Amino acid sequence: MIFRYDGSYAGLLTVLQRIFARRETPDAILCREPEQADLFAAFFESNTEPELAARLTAAIRLHLGAETAANLRDAFLSGQGGIEMDLYRYLKLGWRVRRELDRHLTDPNVAAVHRAAHRTRHEAHRFKGLLRFRETEDGLLYAPFRPDADILAKLAAHFAIRLGDRRWLIHDVRRDLGALYDGRHWAIGALTLETAPTFSAEEDEWQELWRAFFDHIAIPERANPRLQKRFMPMKYWEFLVEHPSLQKNK
Repeated sequence: MIFRYDGSYAGLLTVLQRIFARRETPDAILCREPEQADLFAAFFESNTEPELAARLTAAIRLHLGAETAANLRDAFLSGQGGIEMDLYRYLKLGWRVRRELDRHLTDPNVAAVHRAAHRTRHEAHRFKGLLRFRETEDGLLYAPFRPDADILAKLAAHFAIRLGDRRWLIHDVRRDLGALYDGRHWAIGALTLETAPTFSAEEDEWQELWRAFFDHIAIPERANPRLQKRFMPMKYWEFLVEHPSLQKNK
């Protein structure tokens, strides 16, 4: 049977709880309509129930541990195709081996979940240093970025502490989501900007100073573009104000 859910983490936990309760072995877990549906396949449409999701989360923390709960969520946030079945098999093994689950590093499903979770955490760590805030006319700090994983909540929690005295908006342009902080609390919601933000007069000056500093500390004789791209792939350059190719878009 193919199980379908709404694509949210709570939705995934709900469908997993139902699968284990029904003692089913799913053929697939999908978050949207397949491009070509199998006319002979049986589908189960799972509506999200926060109570079921919370019940499964509590059971995972109690019987498998906080590490497993974190791995489950971070692997899901990776957005990797087919991760749902990896997570199902990961949990299925977990109910058998309990708190030994994350020590089964040679199990292909455990390894797949660990790799996906690591990618999410690694990208979140990178963007804590690569996110660039720009001051708008009304004093709001605006930071667009285009991550592979759904790490907006991780960055919002980080910058609420780091920039606690400023209002800011972190914009995930890939998913059309924004995290808005009012100086006390942050919240995530849908965000689509029809026009680009208007930045303050001081913003241009700060960008020029940052580029001057960036150029000053660079050592031309040690320039190694290939190594730079290896450690910081070009997909992260889009919103970096210090990169030469972006100076025309300041």
